[in-house]
Amino acid sequence: MSKIDDYKTQIEELTGSCTFCVLPWIHLATRPNGDMRLCCTANASGAGDDHEVGLVKAEDGKPANFARTTPLEAFNSDYMKSVRTTMLRGEIPASCSGCFKEESQGIVSKRIWETGTWYKDEGVDIQELIAQTAEDGTVPEQLQYLDLRLGHTCNIKCVMCSPHDSSKWVADWQKLIPVLQDEDVKRQMRWDKKEFNNKWYEKGKFWDELYAQVPNLKQVYFAGGEPLMIAEHKKFLEEIVRQGYEQNILLRYNSNGILVDEELIKLWSKFRKVKFAVSIDAIHERDHYIRFPTNFADVERTLHMLDNTPDNIHVSMATAVQIFNIKHLPDFMKWKIKQNFRKMNVGKVGGVLMGGGLVNMHLVHIPTFLNITILPEKDKQEVREIFAEFKQWLWDNYTQDDDFWIHNPSGWTKWEGLLKHMDSVDNSHLLPGFKEYVNKLDAIRGLNAAKIFPELSHLL
Repeated sequence: MSKIDDYKTQIEELTGSCTFCVLPWIHLATRPNGDMRLCCTANASGAGDDHEVGLVKAEDGKPANFARTTPLEAFNSDYMKSVRTTMLRGEIPASCSGCFKEESQGIVSKRIWETGTWYKDEGVDIQELIAQTAEDGTVPEQLQYLDLRLGHTCNIKCVMCSPHDSSKWVADWQKLIPVLQDEDVKRQMRWDKKEFNNKWYEKGKFWDELYAQVPNLKQVYFAGGEPLMIAEHKKFLEEIVRQGYEQNILLRYNSNGILVDEELIKLWSKFRKVKFAVSIDAIHERDHYIRFPTNFADVERTLHMLDNTPDNIHVSMATAVQIFNIKHLPDFMKWKIKQNFRKMNVGKVGGVLMGGGLVNMHLVHIPTFLNITILPEKDKQEVREIFAEFKQWLWDNYTQDDDFWIHNPSGWTKWEGLLKHMDSVDNSHLLPGFKEYVNKLDAIRGLNAAKIFPELSHLL
């Protein structure tokens, strides 16, 4: 039995359901525009025709948006109740197929690691959560986990992003959309400025309900946009301290980290634990391109500053795996290892080392034309050969410990999962859209992907 299958079996034996995920019982997640979603995997992006997949619906069928819906109204809406009862029947909710697809490819899904983390690390009594669930799916109004994306204000404009998640993208988007011809690319980059609400999180009723939930909270996760740019982020932390619950709460972040300063570190030091994941996808000019216009020297300074923070602050690197970095990942890992960081990816989640001690990795699914499945077979074979060489390098230079090679699903198993995903489908028909998108965006930004990524130049 594989480690993934073992985890799946443990969840089923604990809950009586092969499709159970703890999140619908304890968790509230927002999109940057104020829509509530099941989780960030169920609704990975607001782009495209399927932008409502994974969004929690109000009784009128429209997305539950916190500009007009309160958190607790959405938490026990008919939609959320239906998700819970569907899971308890052992069926897969329509919005949750992404996790099960990843699991079939040997990848630890969000469903698995969240459920495992909350059961093992946070001590949540999952059987009691199920026992408290009414026949119609209603649960007590006790939020333990918040995933807050407070608007799209951001200081960078990643190549795989869009105006849905970054305010910096808006000007480029306005220039890009009129010149795009590929209909699929245009569909996935769809955004309506008139419909986008970047002020919803200023609504007093929203914060009144969240402030009242502070005694129940165990984790708060901030992402963006860039969460450190949002004033309400710091105000919420200060409110938690004012109420005296900071030692009960773990703070989690995905951030580019550029705005971390000593004042924020001092505030973090008051909390039970902080898990800060620095979003970084490559090194030097490659990272500058992917997370444009990041200055890699600033990133390095941030990493070393975070590496010397108080012991309650755990730091990791989070990497979005995509066509731009799949061939470069081994070189990136070698750079990371040679930095000799003191605390980068040394923390544990669910009893296993984060990212196998290297980096946390997640796949870019949207936009689809940046997913690694679009590579032609010749390029996929090149990736396999690069990974095989890297595997030997890791054995010779990193570790020969069974934990990394066999037991930790975020160790080499994760790398094998990337290859399985890459080989799961041939999406090379999306390459024309990739080429048009990259070349036209490069013209707007004054960049040259073919020069920065010579290994992809034949595709551009």
